[in-house]
Amino acid sequence: ASYIFEAYLFVDADATGGHKYALDGTVTASSIKYQVNSISNASNLNVINTRLTALAGTAGQAGATQVYTEIIGVIASSAAGTLNVQFAQQVASGTSSVLTQSSLQAIKVV
Repeated sequence: ASYIFEAYLFVDADATGGHKYALDGTVTASSIKYQVNSISNASNLNVINTRLTALAGTAGQAGATQVYTEIIGVIASSAAGTLNVQFAQQVASGTSSVLTQSSLQAIKVV
C-alpha cells in the first residue's frame, strides 16, 4: 500500500541544542521520499530544507529557537507497521521541545 503523510510540528528549540527530525517505525518501506522544511518564526527564513529517501535519515539545525516544521512525503510499504516522527536536539545542550497541537496524519493512496 502507498500512503501520503504530513507532520506539522510547532517547536521551541534551544539556540545551541537545536532541533533534529527523522522518520522510523516498524513499517517495511519499499520506497519513501519526504521533505523536511523548518521555518524560523523570528527571521521567517528556511533553516532546514532537506529531501530524504530512507527511514532513519536525519535533518537538523541549531540556532533558530521558535520553529515551524513540516514533514511531507509518500511511502510505499510491502508490510504493515507503524510510522513515527522522531525529534531530538541537534547537539546535547539545553532543552528543546515539540509543542502541543502538533500533528501527524497518513492517508492511504488508492
